[in-house]
Amino acid sequence: MNDMTLVQIQTRLRRVERQNRVLIALLCVAVGIASLAAAKAGPNVVSADEVRTHRFILLAPNGAVAGDWYSDANGGLHGP
Repeated sequence: MNDMTLVQIQTRLRRVERQNRVLIALLCVAVGIASLAAAKAGPNVVSADEVRTHRFILLAPNGAVAGDWYSDANGGLHGP
């Protein structure tokens, strides 16, 4: 190999490495934007076929307690 060939290879290698850095940065930005969009788009809903608990507290949208139900040792249900 002569010096001109080495210079051309080094120049091309630098260009490819620079392009790869730009592509990696764009990919990271795209993943970040997509994860933010996914977090904002999904409703905050939990769905289950069955829930078992000793106490159930229902909260209003402002955070206040809207209802509080619980069972005692004899199996009696207490609530509002």
